[in-house]
Amino acid sequence: MIKFFIENYKNLDKDILHILKIGIYFSFFICILSTIILFTYLFYTFPYIYYLGILIFSLGINLLISCIISAPVIDSIKKQIQ
Repeated sequence: MIKFFIENYKNLDKDILHILKIGIYFSFFICILSTIILFTYLFYTFPYIYYLGILIFSLGINLLISCIISAPVIDSIKKQIQ
């Protein structure tokens, strides 16, 4: 099963793979930003900072998952059209 996913990601179109990498880097940047916000909560114990950090972290994780899931779907649609 894992071998199937690895082979599927190796055979992605070059443009889709490039967009996937950009999406992964962007979501990683969002997660790093949220950890910095959560780190500032140690110094300023304002509850809205904590909730904002958790919200941004969940946004980054959701973006990462959606990029990983949508790349093979878009690739298969593109291959069916051609």
